[in-house]
Amino acid sequence: MSTSQPAAALARPTRTFHRAPALLVGLAVIAATLWPMFRDPPKDSFPLSNYPMFSTVRATSWIHVVMGVDAEGGLRPMPPRTIGNAEVMQAAQTVRKAIRGKRADQLCTRVAETIAGDPDYAQIVRLEVQSRQFDPHTYFVDAAGREPLRVRVRARCEVANMASSAGASAGARP
Repeated sequence: MSTSQPAAALARPTRTFHRAPALLVGLAVIAATLWPMFRDPPKDSFPLSNYPMFSTVRATSWIHVVMGVDAEGGLRPMPPRTIGNAEVMQAAQTVRKAIRGKRADQLCTRVAETIAGDPDYAQIVRLEVQSRQFDPHTYFVDAAGREPLRVRVRARCEVANMASSAGASAGARP
C-alpha cells in the first residue's frame, strides 16, 4: 500500500508576516535612542544618555584649592597628600565638600596642622582655601588662560611653622 500524500500537504505552510508591527517597533527604538538629543535643557538619564559632561557648553569653570602663602605673598598649591591622601580627585572632592558644607575654615586648620613642622613647607606662613574661576576655552591654549578670572577666598589660617620657629629660638640662645 502506498502512502502518497497529496501535493498540497507537501507544500510549505503559508506565513502571514505583517511588516507594520516590526517597522513600528524599530522606529520606536530609534526614536527612544534619539529622544535625549532633543530635550532642552539636556537631561541625562539611564539607560539613554546624551553625555551632558561633554555636550553642555560651560562658560566658566570653578576649581577649589588650598593654597600656601609664603612671607613674600607667593602662592603655592598644596599637594593632595596634605589635604587628605595622595589621590587627586579625592582631595579635590574634600575641598569642594568643605566649601559647600561651610567647613572651609576647619579644612584650612587641619591642613595647617598637617604641614606644620614639615621642612618642605617651612616657608609657608598662611593657608587659603580658594575657589578659582577659569575660562576653559583659553586654559589649555594660552598661558594667560591659566590665570584665574576670579578668586574667592573661602578661609584663611596661619601655619604654626615649628621648623622656622625652632631655628629662630635656637639662634636666640645665649
